[in-house]
Amino acid sequence: MKLTPSPVEIEEYEGFLPEKDIFQRKNFAEKLSNLIENVSDELVLAIDAPWGEGKTTFVKMWQGMLKEQNIESIYFDAFQNDFLDDPLLALVGEVYSLLDEETETKEEFKNKAVSAIKTIGKASIRIGLKALTAGVLDETVLEGAGAEKEITDMSDSYISSRLDSLKDDKASIEEFKITLSATAETVGGGNKIVFIIDELDRCKPSFALDLLEKIKHIFSIPGIVFVLVMNREQMDEVIRSRYGAGIDSTKYLQKFVHIWTGLPKSPDGYTSNGKKYLNDCLKRMDFEIKTRTEQVGFELYEELIDHYNISLREIERSLSNYAIIHNLTDGNLNPDYSWLSIYLCIIKVLYPNTYRKLALGNISYEKAIKETQLQSFETDHWKDYKPEGHPLRWLLKYYLSGEDEVKELLTHGNFSEGRGHGRSAVVDICEWLETFKR
Repeated sequence: MKLTPSPVEIEEYEGFLPEKDIFQRKNFAEKLSNLIENVSDELVLAIDAPWGEGKTTFVKMWQGMLKEQNIESIYFDAFQNDFLDDPLLALVGEVYSLLDEETETKEEFKNKAVSAIKTIGKASIRIGLKALTAGVLDETVLEGAGAEKEITDMSDSYISSRLDSLKDDKASIEEFKITLSATAETVGGGNKIVFIIDELDRCKPSFALDLLEKIKHIFSIPGIVFVLVMNREQMDEVIRSRYGAGIDSTKYLQKFVHIWTGLPKSPDGYTSNGKKYLNDCLKRMDFEIKTRTEQVGFELYEELIDHYNISLREIERSLSNYAIIHNLTDGNLNPDYSWLSIYLCIIKVLYPNTYRKLALGNISYEKAIKETQLQSFETDHWKDYKPEGHPLRWLLKYYLSGEDEVKELLTHGNFSEGRGHGRSAVVDICEWLETFKR
C-alpha cells in the first residue's frame, strides 16, 4: 500500500474526464461558463471553499472546458507570486504573455503598461525623510541640526510636482485600461478572458489585498472576468491582520466581489464527497479491500468522515497514517485493532493534542470522548441494546478503563472475555504510528 495517494494529474485543457471528475462538478462548471458568457459588464466572481476541498483541481479542469468553448483563460497562483512587492507587474505580465510575439499590438500594450506601472509606482511613494534619503537618515537624526528648512523645501517641491503630474497620471492609467480592453478583445476573439486567481487566502496580507485593489482599479474592464479562488473565512483573517479586528471584512470584500459561490456537494444523496474521495484515494494508493474486517473497518472510516466533516486533504493525511500501520502489520489486524487504528489515524490529524495523550495512556475515556467530539456518535442498530451507543465508543471505553470497569463492560455488553486488555491496544497502535517519527 502506498503511503500517499498518487496525485491527480490534470493535463492542460483536459476538461472534466469522468474518471477524474469524481464529484461530478462538470454541470456546475457549465453554469459558470454560461454566466460569464452572458454577463456584459465587469465581473469578479469568488469561489469559496475550505482548504483541501479540491478548488484547484476544479478550476484546472474548468480551464479545459473553457478551451473547448473557445474562451481564453489565465491561471495565476497568487501564493507562488507573493514574494513580489507589487502584484500589478505580475498581472500585467500574464496578459502580455497571451499576445503573439513581435506584433504592434504587443508593443503598444507593453508601452502603455510600462507607463501605467510607473504611474502607480509614483503614486505609492510615501512623503517623508526616509523616502527622500533612501532610508539612510531619519527625522530624529537631523532634528535641531538646521536641516528642517531643506527637508520642508524638498517635500514642498515633491508635492508640487505631483500635483502638476496628477492629470497626466490619470490619463496614463486610462490609456492603459483602453489598451487592455482592446487587447482582451483581440486575444479573446470576441469572448471574454477568464483570469483565475488561486490561493489568494494563503498570500501575505499586503500582497493579497493589494492584488484586490489592482483588480478593482486597473483591470475593471468588461473583457476580463476575474475568478478568485479562496477560503472566505481565512480571507477574513487576512483582512483583519492588516486592518485590525474591528474591520467589517464582509463589507470590505463586497467592494471587490460581485458574486460568491461555493463548490457543490455530491449530487448523489447517499454518498458524500468525503466517502467518494476516500475510495478514490484507496485506488490511487493501490489498496484493495480483501477481508470482512477491512470492509467493516472502512465502513467506520466513512462514518467518521461524515461525523467530523473531514476535508479532502485531511482524508489524505489520515490515510497516510493508516498506510503506515497496514504496511507494518501486513494488514493482519483483528477487528479491535482495525477499528481503533482508523480512529487514531483520524484523531492524529484532527486532534493532535488529544492523540498525544492517548499515545501516552494518560487520558480517561470520558475526556477522550469529549475532546474528540464523539458524544453524539451513535448508530441505531447498536444503541438500543448495547452500551455506549456505538461499538467504537465501547472499544475505547474497554481499552481506556480499569479492570473492574472492564468486567462490568463485558457483562453488560455480552462480549467474550477472550479479547486482551492487559496492555492497551491504543498505546500499541500509537507506537506503530510513531515508528518513523524520528
